[in-house]
Amino acid sequence: MNVNDLRHSSYLKKYLICLSKKLGAVGCLCFCVMTTAIAESVSNSDRSAAFAQTSPTLIQLNNILNQAIFGDDQVTRYAAAVNAIENKRLEIFKTAKQNPNWNSVANQAESQQVRVCDLSQQPDFLQNLCEQLRNFTEDEIRRHGFTNKEFNQMTRQQRQDASLRSLIQSRQMKLRDAK
Repeated sequence: MNVNDLRHSSYLKKYLICLSKKLGAVGCLCFCVMTTAIAESVSNSDRSAAFAQTSPTLIQLNNILNQAIFGDDQVTRYAAAVNAIENKRLEIFKTAKQNPNWNSVANQAESQQVRVCDLSQQPDFLQNLCEQLRNFTEDEIRRHGFTNKEFNQMTRQQRQDASLRSLIQSRQMKLRDAK
């Protein structure tokens, strides 16, 4: 073995040690969650529920992993931001639809397969409303502790991961019900 082989071997060992620690942490987290669920069921003398808890579904495991990756607080903050942005979007488009030119603008956006706020030539009434929505969205993202990059990353991830999307939607419902 030459010096470069030894150096690469050293880096590989460090990488494997680091990887095994991270995998161990995720495994430990899953074990703790499952143990807690089993203990709760056993303490309630519900042995059939305890048995069911020992074989979590894929969705439950995905939810556990998503919470570990994004964190419970981050999911809650994301859900709150999305709720606020959606409410503002509905409010703004309710106003936009009152304009007599709305149908023509909506048809134009549909024919170009873009959102009305993404039209290259917007009528004056729409420019102001779209600007309000953009400003509100950026403010809400920051107010809930995200950068645009983090918020967009979470948006992309939930589009690809049905269990994360379900977790976020469930959190959104809880937030709405709490109001």
